[in-house]
Amino acid sequence: MRKVVLRWNLSTIQGAKELGRILQICQRFEVLAHLGVSPVGVVQLAEIELQNGKDIHELNDLDSFQVVEIHEESEDGILASILCSHSLAKSAIELSNLHLQPPYSLDAVRGMEMRVTGLTGAMRRFLALLRVVLPPDKVSVITMRGEMVNGWDKVLTTRQQEVLSFAVERGYYEEGESVTIKQLADEMGISRSTFGGHLQDAERAVMHKAGSDLN
Repeated sequence: MRKVVLRWNLSTIQGAKELGRILQICQRFEVLAHLGVSPVGVVQLAEIELQNGKDIHELNDLDSFQVVEIHEESEDGILASILCSHSLAKSAIELSNLHLQPPYSLDAVRGMEMRVTGLTGAMRRFLALLRVVLPPDKVSVITMRGEMVNGWDKVLTTRQQEVLSFAVERGYYEEGESVTIKQLADEMGISRSTFGGHLQDAERAVMHKAGSDLN
């Protein structure tokens, strides 16, 4: 089981045709829940803060979004049901063994962040799809096992734990596997040198602790 936090910078979102147009209409588009799934798309319960002078029904001009019902309006925003048929949301919902966790938001200041939980194989397929649809600027892998035991949490930094755990799960240390550091770095959304540096530091720390425990 894996939990991954996906982040897209504002500049990346603005460069994406339809999501960039959402930010021209909305200051904030936050999905609070998934109300239903159909062959057409996902019905999202969303809290929307509009840009000055904009109307929520302008979302209907987009190919992948349709306002289904407005539930509430207040100073904080508009609570509405939105039918979303965008490939990013549909794939995250429809892939088996994968769960896209609300709330997640698209923001005109911070960009977009999503949290996805699922089995390793499903997560790998989803990340491969993202690299085609909308490559994230950062992928953070969170261990599902909680804190490391036997003192390892005091030996490795959180980032070193994430990188080493990811390398092990992807088969980097398995004999006959052809997984490269560049592939692992691309899947985590960081540079090869950064991934390699964290992995090398983690390996060194593991060997030092193993040597100390054996003496």
